[in-house]
Amino acid sequence: MKRLINARIPVIFACAVAIGAATGLLFCYRNLDIFWLFAVVPLAALLTVLFLLIRKPKLLLLSAAVIFIFTGAFFNGYAKIKKYEVCDTDKTATYCVTGRVVDKGVYGENEYLILDDAAADGKNLSGKIRVYLAKAYGDYCEIGYSVEFYSKLSAYDAFTYGKLNYNVENNVKYSCSVNGGLKSEYGFSLFGSVRSALRDTLYDNLDSETAAVCYAMLLGDTQCVDDETMQSFRYGGVAHIFAVSGLHVGLVFGILNAILKRLFINKFLSATLCVAAIVFYAGVCGFTLSSLRAVIMCTVTLITRLFHLKRDGLNSLALAVIIILSITPLSLFSVGFQLSVCAVGGIYLCSGTFNKLLKKTKLPANITGAVSTSFGAQLGTFPIMLSYFGYVSGAGLILNLIVLPVISVFFVFIFVAVIIGTIIPPLGIAVTFAVIPLEGVLSFLLSLGFEKALITGFGNGAFIAVYYIALLFLSDKLNINNIVRIISVFLFAAALAAVVLISANAPFNGYGVYVSASYNGGNVILKSPQGTVVIMTESAESRYVIASLNENYAKKPDGLIILGGETCAESYDPELGCKNVYISNLYLPVQPFGDAKFNYESRFTLCGIDFEFIDGYNVVCGLGGVTVGVSAGEIKVDNCNLLISSELNYDAETHETICNAEKTVYFSQKGYRYNVYEYGALKYLIKDGEINFLKKPREI
Repeated sequence: MKRLINARIPVIFACAVAIGAATGLLFCYRNLDIFWLFAVVPLAALLTVLFLLIRKPKLLLLSAAVIFIFTGAFFNGYAKIKKYEVCDTDKTATYCVTGRVVDKGVYGENEYLILDDAAADGKNLSGKIRVYLAKAYGDYCEIGYSVEFYSKLSAYDAFTYGKLNYNVENNVKYSCSVNGGLKSEYGFSLFGSVRSALRDTLYDNLDSETAAVCYAMLLGDTQCVDDETMQSFRYGGVAHIFAVSGLHVGLVFGILNAILKRLFINKFLSATLCVAAIVFYAGVCGFTLSSLRAVIMCTVTLITRLFHLKRDGLNSLALAVIIILSITPLSLFSVGFQLSVCAVGGIYLCSGTFNKLLKKTKLPANITGAVSTSFGAQLGTFPIMLSYFGYVSGAGLILNLIVLPVISVFFVFIFVAVIIGTIIPPLGIAVTFAVIPLEGVLSFLLSLGFEKALITGFGNGAFIAVYYIALLFLSDKLNINNIVRIISVFLFAAALAAVVLISANAPFNGYGVYVSASYNGGNVILKSPQGTVVIMTESAESRYVIASLNENYAKKPDGLIILGGETCAESYDPELGCKNVYISNLYLPVQPFGDAKFNYESRFTLCGIDFEFIDGYNVVCGLGGVTVGVSAGEIKVDNCNLLISSELNYDAETHETICNAEKTVYFSQKGYRYNVYEYGALKYLIKDGEINFLKKPREI
């Protein structure tokens, strides 16, 4: 009798590492006493007795190993966050800051630096510093340079807006601004110098837009890519070509391997050179998590070939996960890491099943293989894309079959041309000819409206768990017959549909109020039986609003209310999918943005909810016998049951309460109950004149 599933020890260990790191994060986030970890002791004892009774010593050893690995990963992740939370500086003091530049990027029209080996007044700091530069900040500096300046230092919080701060993943612990007086000293950086040389070759021979796209495609740095161009790649579902991963590393490996084969070099020397080359390439790309994962898997594959060992893709992926998470456990929460792992996992899980089906069509093997691989990767990343970005490109299902193979060919020519042009500058003109086909692809993506093919409105919570279980049953990794497989997949599909339908129509009685925020602004989603209305501050980024809609299974809003000043209409983004916009601003034309209808009524009704603008920054909503006030500036709401505000609800001079509210929620004000910054998204149910939590916030 066949086993249901063939056990893969590395996969089991990788799961133990991931679950351990996630549990460590949960303990920190929920402020749980580490004493509760000892709950694994009775579990270990129970398993020991059980396996001794049934005489399964191998299972006993495996269980012991899993518990040991889980515990180690737990303490590794827990310790990383606890260390990050310790602040070495006083935010009111001005320090002489020194450090070495390890990265340089763009924010808005200015630049920022990432400093490592940092010190404040000669005292070494335990984390990196993000330095925001003014247009005139002092001496010129690049990656590898040593810098010195005077500034105050602000420490980042480990958790912001209910999530792990993305800075924690890279150990960026402090931030500061430099308006002038920065002194720098030249320092050599091998990877930085190569990266700069490649960038210069591209920008010296191409127009800035094409150079930015090529640079992003070669090295994964999208900072200089135009927003419209980047959005077109996202809408087309092919933006992953900018994430240096298996595609890029594999092509570089393949190019070098083909050259070395023709030189008849010893296979062990050839393998060493190939591995050294892809490690160096990953270094030039900044050792991103996706590139490291690809390098490890490529190395494992090479070793299995050299020693004629049996190769298993899932085991190679698991080994990469174990190595990365053992060194940087918080990488588990990086969207880049998750997308990379899930894409490869989806390929290994599902491509075999699709390939078997497509072979029946008598199509050439290379076509069926490409189609199967593409579908597998997209199935693997589907819920992650929905969860983080709020949408998945429906057009990407087709475009990846056409564009990706074409771009892979272009990548080889561009890569070789840039390398030659960098080594021999007069031959840099070759880059101009190598990118001509790529410019055609850019025109194609920019000219078509792929935003109309976006899939959105669901993809969180129970959906993700059920989805990946369904994917496992769809794969060929379970030893079940086709009838059982079809029935199982059908049942899981029905369960997914039920989760989506129930969540999309909740709450069934009453009104849902969902409060979210990010660094730049906040938004409130109101769900009624008649539809969805979004209230957003003018500084809120549309991508966070879309993510909030997706998290709460809300369809495209029937109405959008923007709170802010005279230019708040400029915050409108067609990506939100709402053409019915309300603002309290009489200084703009009636139709300032294409086919979006801007309304200026002070009183109106949307989806059964009554609204009234008090001024441009304040609006009051009446729903279910409850009054909700939303304020994006100075509070002008006098009385309400629930106040959602950007500013504190008291007068700074008299300390008297401004709005008489039963409950007050702040977008970003720390230290007040409740605030989204510390507690995460807050969800309320309004029914029969009462306000209750739909989601109870964590304890601070």
